[in-house]
Amino acid sequence: MDFLNKKRGEVLKNARKNTFQPKQSLEGKSNYKKYYRVELDGTVRERIFLNVPDIAQREEIICLHYLQFLVQNFLVQDVGINFVSRDNPWDFGVELSNGLAFNVEITSIAENAWSYEKMKREELYEQAVAKYKIKSEMFRKICRWFGHKKLEEECVKTSELIDNPLFGEGARIFTSSSKKEVDSLAVLIQEAIERKNSKKHNDKEKTILIIDNRTSRFEVEDFFKAMDELGDKLILNPFPEIYFYTGYYSDNDGNKAEYSFAPIKMPYEKWKRIEARVKSGELVVNKNGVAYD
Repeated sequence: MDFLNKKRGEVLKNARKNTFQPKQSLEGKSNYKKYYRVELDGTVRERIFLNVPDIAQREEIICLHYLQFLVQNFLVQDVGINFVSRDNPWDFGVELSNGLAFNVEITSIAENAWSYEKMKREELYEQAVAKYKIKSEMFRKICRWFGHKKLEEECVKTSELIDNPLFGEGARIFTSSSKKEVDSLAVLIQEAIERKNSKKHNDKEKTILIIDNRTSRFEVEDFFKAMDELGDKLILNPFPEIYFYTGYYSDNDGNKAEYSFAPIKMPYEKWKRIEARVKSGELVVNKNGVAYD
């Protein structure tokens, strides 16, 4: 057994890291998880994910990261922030002390519906083990998802809260198989944008759209290919700015974090500002085409 554990450790240590990856060490960092993909040819690939089980809190952190990105790259001055609305109808209504006002809308993509469902189940499990009490219906559902048949049978059917047998459970490793992953990143991005564009909400022209990258298969080069495929298809899209966000870790307040914002659609003056920062050396571009502040 020690030999097998040693070999497994060597395999994971030597796993090829996805090019969407953090630059800093993960030691002491919060809200992240490591994900390993085993490809058909036996290749093992590692991907680091921002891991925030509560979706509302995850959206709040991503919004804070966008505001950091905005201030650091374009405003270059401290500003006061006022959240004037939440889910009414866009995820966030924001007003800044410099007079700027806009909405922020966040949508997620994964390889396919099954991948997204797996992530939601894992997040619900992580939320469940942190609760001393849990609804019987939710507990039974989690038992079915994760094979706790004996616990499910012992659970009394009721609509009331029950003592949670999973409370305080230690570290967990989720394993699963994947289903066919046929869509390109360009297709996934375009579908995500079209879903939001089909909403009948007002003020799309004042709304920043952020696509939360929760895929494990795609690399940075796939994003560049997707941009070539999409070409000018997004010019007439009403959202003035669209970003491809990849998060790695973060404190709950959005600080001590690492993430990337890849522009999909952005005003010309902002493109020029990014180019100027790269030329001046303020932003350093690595071999994968990722610029670091």
